[in-house]
Amino acid sequence: MAFLKTFKKTVKWFSLAFTAVSFIVMLTPLSNRLAAPLLVSEGPAQKTDVIAVLGGGAYANGVLGGASNERLIKGVLLYREGRAPKIVFTGGSVLELKAKLNHTVLGSVDAAAGKFTEAGLMRDIVTGMGVPSTDCIVEDKSLSTFENLRNLKAYMDGNGLLTATIVSSPLHMKRTELIARKLGLEFTLSPAFDATMHRTTPIARIHLMRDVLWEYAALGLYWMRGQV
Repeated sequence: MAFLKTFKKTVKWFSLAFTAVSFIVMLTPLSNRLAAPLLVSEGPAQKTDVIAVLGGGAYANGVLGGASNERLIKGVLLYREGRAPKIVFTGGSVLELKAKLNHTVLGSVDAAAGKFTEAGLMRDIVTGMGVPSTDCIVEDKSLSTFENLRNLKAYMDGNGLLTATIVSSPLHMKRTELIARKLGLEFTLSPAFDATMHRTTPIARIHLMRDVLWEYAALGLYWMRGQV
């Protein structure tokens, strides 16, 4: 009986705390302020050897997620501005969330295990938008941000390329920047179009807080591994 009473009391206080935190997140700019240190400004509009578009997820039926679509649009716009003669799309097999988490945390899962690859899907879309296939490079072996950039560097080193314009989502740019520096890449950053500080409805703030906490957790994991 004593245990049951203590358990009920714990659940009650946990529920009250969870509700209070949820209201704080929804009704204050807390998530926006936590997001601010993750954002990186657009780099100088200079020409580079390649534009690198990092994969941002896709579904098992071969449909790109919102982040990947935003990134590829930015990459195509940069290409049409003449910022680089080639676009490198990075991202391996489209995996379920659990499998992707297992790979990120434990290093498991074969990069060739899925039916589709993020890089291949992005390439197919942009060639349909008029970008010549000869100007599209597919790097489809990577399943994490570190692997995206490590494989990008290997491709650049192997082809005598020195500089890259790296495209990713706004909240993902700080992690991208730190990894790229760690790997010794010469690069400029070009985040996809940013609405972070305009995500101010209660539901948008909840979603933003989820994304922000994910990024800080990933930064912590990469730091422990010496990858940033």
